[in-house]
Amino acid sequence: MTTKRTYWHRLVGLAAVAGAPAAFIAACGGDAAPASPTKAPEAQKPEPTKAPAPAATTAPAPAAPAGAPKTGGTIKIAIYQEPANLNPFLNTQTVGSVVRNAILGGLIRPNPKGEYVADLAAEVPSTQNGGVSADGKTVTIKLRKDVKWHDGKPFTAADIKFTYGVIMDPTNPVTSRTGYRDLESVTVKDDWTVELKFKTFYAPFLTLFGVILPAHAFGGSTSIEKAEYNRKPIGTGPYKFVEWVSGDHITVARNPDFHVKGKPYLDQVIFRITPSREVGIAQLKTGEVDVVWNLIEAQIPEFDGSKDIDVWAHPGLGVERLILNLSQPSGDKAGDPASKHPVLSDPKVREAIELGINKKVIVDKLLYGKTTVGSSPIATGWAAPKIPVSEFAPDKAKKLLDDAGWKPGSDGIRAKDGAKATLTYQTTSGDKLRELAQQVIQEQLKDIGIALEIKNIPSASLLGTWGDNAPRAKGTFDINMWTTNPGIDPHAHLFIYYHSSQIPTEANKGEGQNYARLKDPDLDKALEEAGSVPDQEKRRAAYERAVKAIVASRVHIFLYNRLDVDGARKYVQGRTHNPWDNLGWDLDSWWLNK
Repeated sequence: MTTKRTYWHRLVGLAAVAGAPAAFIAACGGDAAPASPTKAPEAQKPEPTKAPAPAATTAPAPAAPAGAPKTGGTIKIAIYQEPANLNPFLNTQTVGSVVRNAILGGLIRPNPKGEYVADLAAEVPSTQNGGVSADGKTVTIKLRKDVKWHDGKPFTAADIKFTYGVIMDPTNPVTSRTGYRDLESVTVKDDWTVELKFKTFYAPFLTLFGVILPAHAFGGSTSIEKAEYNRKPIGTGPYKFVEWVSGDHITVARNPDFHVKGKPYLDQVIFRITPSREVGIAQLKTGEVDVVWNLIEAQIPEFDGSKDIDVWAHPGLGVERLILNLSQPSGDKAGDPASKHPVLSDPKVREAIELGINKKVIVDKLLYGKTTVGSSPIATGWAAPKIPVSEFAPDKAKKLLDDAGWKPGSDGIRAKDGAKATLTYQTTSGDKLRELAQQVIQEQLKDIGIALEIKNIPSASLLGTWGDNAPRAKGTFDINMWTTNPGIDPHAHLFIYYHSSQIPTEANKGEGQNYARLKDPDLDKALEEAGSVPDQEKRRAAYERAVKAIVASRVHIFLYNRLDVDGARKYVQGRTHNPWDNLGWDLDSWWLNK
């Protein structure tokens, strides 16, 4: 077993390489960032997926006073993950929404102040403007009349009804129907008015229809799993899809018919797909890309004093966590919550795992102390309860395991009733922070007699859907690790991740994201109450009960709260941070000051 002295020596070494990620990669080989970033040879590039319409032509840049946005130019954004597809109802990766933000639109969206504002809707419906009935069960939404789809077709209320049909079509493996199941009907009153009738009051009704699909693009069919649209989307957003070259880039171009007059400013945005953050950083330093998405806190000091690069670092809502599978991870019963995981179904094991992890040392050593230890799925906002940080108590963890009958073998790894406490531990490949955190956690849990085997896979594979045979969707995993976060209203996030109805199965075609396979009637009741009462204080109290049950279950072990960190050349202007959305939510406002 690793001695304490050896362990701390290795941790200091890990912390050092976290602060100098490029050097670490070069030393390890394989993913080394070249001194001069290279492009894939032309002969090796796959044929691009082309848009049906030609790209927008470059508009001449008008003369602008100093400090005013300039029109024209191309921005290249490095993304170290590649979306599985660009259909919002089939893809669950954050990187997918980063790209989609440029292309698609929805009825209502959050602004940086945490307020709901109209996007494709003409106004946010309320009781004051007559959009919401006295009992809250009828919502009338008026639409903008100046919106066109990228192919020139008009955007109308029929598209809202079609999108509802897509979501509720049982043949589609959509990630969740939360909220939409509560609708009794969606009625087109005229081209610019749609009426939503709910069976019962649904508190977070403004979160529905955050993305709209074009009815005409699917030939009348609501079956979307195999649709060409998934890789060649048509939207109403500021940029039109141009092409997708797998493994290389996704290009979008200015939408000349965008309903916000005078925007967007850029001619094109190219999302450059890189194998890692570190490669993206190398390209940012040489100017081959203009922006790098989703840096880590430990990389902030790397740009201190830079004359060419800004680091956009702001408090975020994301919480990095471990997800523990309660179901059998293999065989015919894989993912079936009735078939218990041989190790992780024991609540004492889950408790010991949390007690055995020193979260603060991860924050202090790997993240340079620039964030805080996680304790809850809701880190901030009106519904966030005060949850104390878990203690680091390896001796208590060992006693728990001893008392529960998990006895160490000759190799120090515990076993009980023929089941050995050896678990696979997966996250997205190419993420150095996560890989370093894995090594730290692996060492810490080995000390209490639990062995972790690190087996990372690409983002599209790990974070994919039921149709992608993703391990988390199918339940073929032990421990996963990733970041996720709630919105202004946390209901859909909590419901989708923790309500028992949201366990992905063959019967529901993988609907829901309760990947831990947690079933807790009291938790279900708290979530149902939180979504069905109008009084915010009652909702807050219900969410507090729900969060306390989630934390006590330890099906998610919350490691640390994330900052939102991106890097950009100083000439990239116009960007505003929005903690309720992601990078590119306001790409229509970006411009180049050069």
